[in-house]
Amino acid sequence: MASRVATVALLAMLGLCAAASTRPAPKGQFRPSLIDYNPLPNPEAVVMPSTKTARFTVLTDRLIRMEYSNVGSFEDRATLAVMQRNLPAPAFTQSESGGVLTITTDAVKLTYTVGQPFSSTSLSVTAVAQNTGFTQWTYQPGPAGNVAPDNLLGTIKSLDELGVISLNCTENNSTIVHSEVLHCEWALMSRSGWAIYDDTPNVCLDENDWWSTPLHNTDVADLYGFFHGLDYKGAIYDYQLIGGKTIMVPRYASGVWWSRWFDINNYDLTKIVDDYDSRGLPLDTFVIDMDWHTKDNWSGFTFDTHLFPFPADSMAWLKANGLHITLNLHDASGVNNWDAMFPALVRYLGLPNSTTVVPFNLVNSTVAYAVEDIVLGDLINNKHIDFWWIDWQQGGAMGGLEGYKQNPTIWTDHIRCTDRHRNGDPTRAMVLARWGGMGNHRYQVGFSGDVSELSWANLAFQPYFSWTGSNVLYGFWSHDIEGPATDPELYTRWLQWGAVSGVMRSHDRGMSGGGCANDNPYDCSVVEPWNVPNTNFEAHRLALLTRETLLPYIYNAHRQAFDTGLSIIRPMYYDSPAADMAYAGDENGNYAQYMFGDDILFAPVVSAGTQLGPSGIITEKTVWIPQGVWYDANSGALLTITDDYTAVTKNYALNEIPAYYRGGAVIPFVPLASFASLIGLAMQQYTFLGFKIVPGADSGETVLYEDDGATTGYLAGQYVTTTVQYVKSGSQDVSTTVQDVKSGSQITVTISSNGTYPGFPSSRAYQLRLPNGAPPSAVTVNGQSVAFNRFGAVANKRTVPPTNQWYYDLSLQGMHGLGVVVDMVGVSTSQPIKIVLELATPTVSDSDMSGVYGAVMRAIWAKYNLDQDRSTPGSSSDGNAYLSVLASTGEALAYLAGNDVATFYSTVQGVPTLLKNAISDISTDHSPRTPYSQALLANAMA
Repeated sequence: MASRVATVALLAMLGLCAAASTRPAPKGQFRPSLIDYNPLPNPEAVVMPSTKTARFTVLTDRLIRMEYSNVGSFEDRATLAVMQRNLPAPAFTQSESGGVLTITTDAVKLTYTVGQPFSSTSLSVTAVAQNTGFTQWTYQPGPAGNVAPDNLLGTIKSLDELGVISLNCTENNSTIVHSEVLHCEWALMSRSGWAIYDDTPNVCLDENDWWSTPLHNTDVADLYGFFHGLDYKGAIYDYQLIGGKTIMVPRYASGVWWSRWFDINNYDLTKIVDDYDSRGLPLDTFVIDMDWHTKDNWSGFTFDTHLFPFPADSMAWLKANGLHITLNLHDASGVNNWDAMFPALVRYLGLPNSTTVVPFNLVNSTVAYAVEDIVLGDLINNKHIDFWWIDWQQGGAMGGLEGYKQNPTIWTDHIRCTDRHRNGDPTRAMVLARWGGMGNHRYQVGFSGDVSELSWANLAFQPYFSWTGSNVLYGFWSHDIEGPATDPELYTRWLQWGAVSGVMRSHDRGMSGGGCANDNPYDCSVVEPWNVPNTNFEAHRLALLTRETLLPYIYNAHRQAFDTGLSIIRPMYYDSPAADMAYAGDENGNYAQYMFGDDILFAPVVSAGTQLGPSGIITEKTVWIPQGVWYDANSGALLTITDDYTAVTKNYALNEIPAYYRGGAVIPFVPLASFASLIGLAMQQYTFLGFKIVPGADSGETVLYEDDGATTGYLAGQYVTTTVQYVKSGSQDVSTTVQDVKSGSQITVTISSNGTYPGFPSSRAYQLRLPNGAPPSAVTVNGQSVAFNRFGAVANKRTVPPTNQWYYDLSLQGMHGLGVVVDMVGVSTSQPIKIVLELATPTVSDSDMSGVYGAVMRAIWAKYNLDQDRSTPGSSSDGNAYLSVLASTGEALAYLAGNDVATFYSTVQGVPTLLKNAISDISTDHSPRTPYSQALLANAMA
């Protein structure tokens, strides 16, 4: 009895017996939120009818807050979902006549019957602007009454213990995982052109971003109407104006992450890093699962010295290699007397010396911040830890919280994404954590939980789950990337998906060890990308190199998310809202495709392929192609689409990820071949920066965002934008089957940088890649001639080339394709640079080069396959050897580009016939390997 009394007394002392702390939240050096949000509405945007029982705030011309109160007072505090209401008032008119209030913006008209509670007869909104996709909304009662039947769905807490699950919040409303609801939220858009976010049941925050008193929203009704029609990007942009910014995460998050639930020790750290480095694999973030801490409890905040005798030294070794570190946390059991910082925490809180535990506490800010600053602060400040993997799965109403909207998931995310700023530390914070409800987009990145089963169905669900998350601004989900030992194909396709997802993180939840290690056959899961047959490893390496190559592009997308709310994973309907096919993607993997940023369409393979003899696996995949010009990154084919119904069905080899670049785009990249090591590359400044000019347009540009990648200096304008523009002049029309695509006789490229930040390179090297590009007769950089180097790729292997050069290159890595490469070294970033390529005569057009890359690469693989049993036509006789000739064409073109343009031209012209002859030639081959080679060549140029 005495023990129970003491426990109750301690809980009362720590504020765990109350719904909210009675002590004010300490401000620290700064308010926790990085942005100084103001929840008070702009008075010029507020409209209140004469009865004073309703209030309308015109936040933008298409976003209106609609409140009802019986007592005439309205909620002005921030909520978890809405932090900012003080926006510039848009143009609108208002009038009240005959008991009806009317508010009209440039886009919509709101009508309200004055004095009436919100109902289907008292409140409605109709369209003013025409042809937007929105016509009318009428209030409907009930929790789901204001959800459009064609709402495009949002996201849920995680996929723990779940397989393929409905993301319809009505259908999953009763699902409980880990004693917590799914925190399901509807999308901010629908095909009906409207969405209503109901903030009525939310909880409120005070001026210090802590729980307010009273806790709950005091409005009877508090609705935010998004009337954006089919402008889904507009709805997302407007929500981030009120819901807050998606903070910039450190640049290393854009790279490759490693994790495994395993008893890793200090030596294992060095071995894992060497395993990546020695195989030429990139690695940027090292994740250490829960076994890092002492084994007294599932919770723990102290390194296990059996594994890490000198923890700071081991973590410093990782940092010396350019890696960044996160540790897994389970908070539920609080801080206990076996934790190293427990005495300091007890002293700070003034607790009795007999105290044995400081319970997990999220209502008393003094206790919560003390744990952050003393216990976790020691790990950050003295043990080199960068951020936290919050593995909260112990319930929705712990730490003194009431559950539902007020839950530990979103609150630990909030605290640990703002701790550094609260303490005046300019280092960016980040978490790897689950979703806790609307507003969690401010705290990246998402952890989708432990994958329930390694199955094709679960793989197929993950892209869909990720792109619907973008509908609530939460599109940087990180999934466990692993595979079953019994199905290396599934592992390869899962890793490829991870490489082109929001976050690439290898991890297993414990399936890679245990009793399965003693089974025969071995059936543990596989988490090391190299622990597979060589064919699969080569596919893994290509996928991880593609990820790392795109670092500048991915980081650009993080800045876009900060500026606009748009995540990197975007549903196809964002850009093509009027096309029915844009909505064809589903939870079963049908049309599993999405835009990856502005200019890349990825469609990862999520279904099993067909094993063709002893050779390899071929998978048929259908991809819907939107209107416009698109470049197939696997074949080099240029497609011009003029309708909304074109779908391309192709065979894909195991090492291919279906991908299309937007025609004419400029894709920034890192020239990985020039780096001696790919460990820790993501946090290095861009000292060698590449730009890929995609064929399909006469001109184009991109703006690349750069900053220090580590601090919040970007909030103070410490960043650089590098603009790349190109134009093709002297263009001639080149007829295609659909429309004319132009091919210039001269290409002029300009690169200029504006702005500055500490650490921005004063000079650097640049690489231009022009896939499908015609050989130039002359290249100049700022008027200085650049020489052709037949072996330019050798000159920049594991180093920056010693001088400017141009060459022709066939490259599978990074989806670079076949084309012209120009390297420029020692370029000042303070002055613009101008590159001019005079194209040789005869000029090879875009249509001439379309599909040549695919024909060559597929021929190389087909020949290699048949070479295994020496059945390649012509290999043992003087007969035809079309396949061998085609497989040799890529390197031949690399030679001819700088030595014999006429033969280059005729060789390119002959590729379609050569491919046709190669297909015919192998059709009489009776090797069991022939079907695989035939499948490779069947649509090689498509």
